[in-house]
Amino acid sequence: MKKIGIIGRGFVGSAVEFGFSAQCGCNAIIKSYDIDESRKKDSLDETVNNSDFIFVSVPTPSNHSGIDLSFLMSALKSIEHVNRRNDNVILIRSTIIPGTTKKLDEIFKNLNIVFNPEFLTERSAKFDFINQSRFVIGGDPKFTRMVAQLYKWRFGNTAPIIQTNFETAELIKYMNNCFFATKVSFLNEMKILSQKIGADWETSIQGFVSDGRIGHSHTQVPGPDGKLGFGGNCLPKDVKAILEFSKKLGINLSTIKGAWETNLDVRPKEDLKNYLN
Repeated sequence: MKKIGIIGRGFVGSAVEFGFSAQCGCNAIIKSYDIDESRKKDSLDETVNNSDFIFVSVPTPSNHSGIDLSFLMSALKSIEHVNRRNDNVILIRSTIIPGTTKKLDEIFKNLNIVFNPEFLTERSAKFDFINQSRFVIGGDPKFTRMVAQLYKWRFGNTAPIIQTNFETAELIKYMNNCFFATKVSFLNEMKILSQKIGADWETSIQGFVSDGRIGHSHTQVPGPDGKLGFGGNCLPKDVKAILEFSKKLGINLSTIKGAWETNLDVRPKEDLKNYLN
């Protein structure tokens, strides 16, 4: 019997909880904790010390330097404070810039940390979790193998699993979100062009996505929220974070920068006020 712990019961944590529940035909024992009393099911102590695998899904919002790690740091400190075991594995699901998990692993030496990014859409998170195209696990091979076995137990031996180091797993997550953001901005520009030249947009999109290499995701303009550009909790935050990170490294990510500038042009400013500085 697998014992699963959930720290943070937002849409990411709730999707994990759902995916391992009896509701999905899984017989895992689940404990779940949230700092928000209205969401909390179990105590932090119960969740940490009765779980073999602890999924940590807490916010990593934008700040002036790129990313705010205070919620994640607080969660890991709390876990370390109550943890009386040395064999449970901590799976960080929160999106963090490359190099962060390695630093956290050095700070929290008593925790067995891996980075296991989520690839979920907020409006369909539960469905996305149980229909994942791959599982990416970064960290010490001893612990990534344990997590791989957990996913094989849940999703079968043919579950597509990528085991790698911290930095690669972190980068894969940003590659995904920055590509989706760029795709959205590109199609917003094409929509503007189509209107200018009198092209039929629906037919244009149909012809575009008929090429199997393109894919249908992130091609709706306006988006599902009825607005142009990209918003929500993930894409703006992650694009800004990777741009700030690359600036510190002396790297010019001109394609991603262009996608962000297009988004600033087409997206309602109210939606992006937290990212404008």
